[in-house]
Amino acid sequence: MENSIIGQKADLIPMTEEDISKVQVWACDPLVCQNYHKCLSDEETLLQKLIINPDSNIRVYVIKTKDNVSIGKLTIELLNDNTADIDMLIGEKIYTGKGYGKDALKVAVKHCFEELNMDAVKVVFKEDNMRAEYCCWSCGLREDKYYIPEEEQKSTSRMVIYKKDYNGY
Repeated sequence: MENSIIGQKADLIPMTEEDISKVQVWACDPLVCQNYHKCLSDEETLLQKLIINPDSNIRVYVIKTKDNVSIGKLTIELLNDNTADIDMLIGEKIYTGKGYGKDALKVAVKHCFEELNMDAVKVVFKEDNMRAEYCCWSCGLREDKYYIPEEEQKSTSRMVIYKKDYNGY
């Protein structure tokens, strides 16, 4: 598929309007929302806008298993300082802890460095989300000591990997 990013366990497929219904289901699930640092309802609105009016600096993907099951979403935002912000959510709870998020993050980081030629990749997540933190650590990201969260994200952490520290996956 054009513009898809293929991983070992998970594929990142450009999001379509049909995929928004999955995000709506995840937004109604308190167990999903408790570990996500953004309001999923607001995120759903933003995703709909991006699908209708694509922004060249924001790429929105659905995380799909090899069996073509939509299990999450991943957004890559390209910033002016040649860095990329990745925002990821595994919304299907039965797929958490099975390596799909790690695989999706690895192929997204690889894509950012090898295809988009970014200097750094950053991931923001809720402070107490140990799964997200472990996922980032296992993909080579480290705590961003210079991160100062904005008011609406005051209880978040950020991890970063620089191109000089990336040695491929």
